[in-house]
Amino acid sequence: MLLTREDGITRNIYIVHLLVILSVTYMVFLGFQGWGGPPPWIGGGRGGGWGRGWGPGFAQPVEAPQIPPPQPNVMRVVLATLDDRGLESMISPRFARAPYITIVDVAQGAVSQVRSIPNPFASLPHGAGVSIAQWIISIGARAVIGVVFGPNIGVVLQQAGVAVHTVPPNYRVVDALKSLGIIR
Repeated sequence: MLLTREDGITRNIYIVHLLVILSVTYMVFLGFQGWGGPPPWIGGGRGGGWGRGWGPGFAQPVEAPQIPPPQPNVMRVVLATLDDRGLESMISPRFARAPYITIVDVAQGAVSQVRSIPNPFASLPHGAGVSIAQWIISIGARAVIGVVFGPNIGVVLQQAGVAVHTVPPNYRVVDALKSLGIIR
């Protein structure tokens, strides 16, 4: 028997319905774990089974320094730097994975305090941008200065009302603060 065009379309619809039913049956009886990823018997890909899992060291909390928020009349600016020389530090070309973070408190157009600390977020396997952005917000910074910002850190900081400033590479901290008009 020859199939007409309508019979061919009807057959294709039945095939699609059968595939949907089989997919739903698989999800219900074998457990839905989302699309993609390893099969359920491997261990979820997080070190619990065969293969290259993330191992036991994944997602350990980062010990970021607790810095009290600035006084009401003080503006806190955070910069990602290549070294820990304070105002003489060079700004890093990458923000979230820079080796050091320099925190500058500015009162009435003058620097009142400078701290350079090692970046605890630089070695995270992923999520460094969001993690450092949350920390910057928690210490009360009102502005960040860098050469390049990743998409995640930029969105998080702007949603929190933190001003994001970019400067060309090879700038010192003091030069960046002066060029943006933050200090005199």
